[in-house]
Amino acid sequence: MEKIEPGKPDFNYLPFKIHKGILYLAGQLAKEDGIIKNQGRINEGISEIEAKRQANLCAHHAYSWLKIAVNDDVDKIESILDMKVYVACNNKFDGISRIADEVSSVFIDKLGENGRHPRSVIAVERLPQNSPVMIDLRAAVIVD
Repeated sequence: MEKIEPGKPDFNYLPFKIHKGILYLAGQLAKEDGIIKNQGRINEGISEIEAKRQANLCAHHAYSWLKIAVNDDVDKIESILDMKVYVACNNKFDGISRIADEVSSVFIDKLGENGRHPRSVIAVERLPQNSPVMIDLRAAVIVD
């Protein structure tokens, strides 16, 4: 995947904050050119394949913010401490963990053992901007 430019917040909040070596990352949506191109819920206009594609994009946005936070020195990303993956779907969809695996795989591929993490996967009625997927995470980073 080419270098991802993460989307800037649309509202009044920071994309991330570092406090005592812990990076808190705001929720990441799968924006492309500043918008979520395919909106809605899984099984209601969004296929599982599309949801996985968007989950992958969310993960790449998150990874880009991590790199920005550590001035592109990925050795300063010590660990992904925890992650939450939110999936907008109806109550018949039973694949929320498959969607979350797409996100987890990106961090494990990029960071190896430092990318392994505990996570929660939460099915919801609706996400911001009618996105099918959103992630947030916390990471331990080395600060200068």
